[in-house]
Amino acid sequence: MKKIVFFLGCIGCVLALSQCDKNKISDDGFSPVETWDFSTIAFIARITDNSSEWSLCTVDESGSNLRKIVDKTVTCQKPVRSNSGKQLLFTAVKFDSWTNPDNSVGMSSEYELCIVNTDGTGFTLIERIDPAETGTFGGVAWSPDDRQIVYVKYSGASWEKRDLILYNISDNTRKTLKTEDGVCTPNFSPNGKQIVYCVETETGHHIYKMGVDGDNNQLIISNASSPKYSPQGNKIVYLSSGIGGSSQISVANADGSGQKQLTSTTSPQTWPGWPPDGNESPQWTLDGKKIVYVSWENGRPEIFIMNADGNNQIRLTTAGHRGEYPEITPDGQHILFSSKGSDMMNNGISIMSLDGSNQRVLSNVGIWPIACK
Repeated sequence: MKKIVFFLGCIGCVLALSQCDKNKISDDGFSPVETWDFSTIAFIARITDNSSEWSLCTVDESGSNLRKIVDKTVTCQKPVRSNSGKQLLFTAVKFDSWTNPDNSVGMSSEYELCIVNTDGTGFTLIERIDPAETGTFGGVAWSPDDRQIVYVKYSGASWEKRDLILYNISDNTRKTLKTEDGVCTPNFSPNGKQIVYCVETETGHHIYKMGVDGDNNQLIISNASSPKYSPQGNKIVYLSSGIGGSSQISVANADGSGQKQLTSTTSPQTWPGWPPDGNESPQWTLDGKKIVYVSWENGRPEIFIMNADGNNQIRLTTAGHRGEYPEITPDGQHILFSSKGSDMMNNGISIMSLDGSNQRVLSNVGIWPIACK
């Protein structure tokens, strides 16, 4: 199941003073995260009549001007915004089918990892997997300076082979990093010097960390998955296993020490043979003091917020307005999320203040929203 540039319109010595302020060290010893205002919301949606194909779309911050920005079918994956806020990474797919001499139907798929500006210009192909190769892409992340990306390339008949690729955007070169088998969900540290990633094994998931060039690879957290650095880089939030194998949210120091499970609730509804739904999709607020997440404790997904130590867990949405895939906006003041009405039929994009107030729908279609310039 289930990043950020601050622009100041200043000149001369005022600019110099702004730069000094920007580099101040906060009381906790970490540089504060820079913020910026967003003007566009990107997401994927089904907007073609009589088609189940997904498209990469945007609306403006008021929810108007819905448009498809690339003429490609995209996979059902979250688009990943650059830290500058001006580009998106996504995976496109092209399906083909034919009838064989024996009247059986043959099918193939071709996947592309791509970059596009948020206004639809500047399309760049990163890598293509043609049908003969059999594979796809996943786990994509930008480096903090937007000069590199890291992604997982799946290959093999059942996509069982996984390679972690470091791609340099400026010179169009790529390097396969040496990792443990079963690599998934890589992320850069805020200083760009480390990559944290998950490894899927037959006995569970584990979290590893290594240098950005693949050196000093080490296991830091066992029985855990989906790691994300805090904006300040001193903590990692991740998913761990709770009651009945449910997904729960935990935190640890960046070196893996000080592990603490923050949530423990599960859904009252269960499916035979499956673990109960628990808590998932954790997102740090920009100051690193709170975590926004999804909880199933009321039987369907809703958006919650809690302190970074797990205290003060507060529900922000209601069960009548299903909420998933929360994303903190780069101004640090809002939460974007995917929503469903009480009919539970159609996905949509909504926004609310960080405290859950001022909830409003931006689009009646779409999932996986992210704020852009």
